[in-house]
Amino acid sequence: MKAESDGQDEMAGGVAAEGGGGGGEGSTSSEATINAAERYMKEVMETFGDQEEKLVMFREIMNDFRTERTDIAGVVGRVKELFKGHNNLIEGFNFFLPKGYEITVDKHQPPPETLDFIRYQREHMDIIKLCREVGALFSEDYPDLFVKFIRFLPPT
Repeated sequence: MKAESDGQDEMAGGVAAEGGGGGGEGSTSSEATINAAERYMKEVMETFGDQEEKLVMFREIMNDFRTERTDIAGVVGRVKELFKGHNNLIEGFNFFLPKGYEITVDKHQPPPETLDFIRYQREHMDIIKLCREVGALFSEDYPDLFVKFIRFLPPT
């Protein structure tokens, strides 16, 4: 899939063509490019250092991308799935994409762990009791966290 030259079109897998985009190809000097790639890889290693299977899968994705065995939309879909819940890593991958392509993420969607916690609590505790317990923990010292927590609660 190639980017159209008029405007920004959303493509399969959350890839936007034209506009802000990646910048992996020739957007910075060679040394800066290497440094940025090393920083990204370090971040991936720190995030998933204890999950060897994710690191192996990421290396496979990168190899498939480099050798063009997978098109950009396929790479983007695999990266989004592999790094689900880690928007910083998903967005950071934009650096490797050719100019004119960009991975987009929904910044308003809570991490999957948050939704799982709320579902669990909903099945095992009523929402009002949950709010009281979390409020007792956070409201005095961390009111901002309590407000953020309340936003993710389902309607009662």
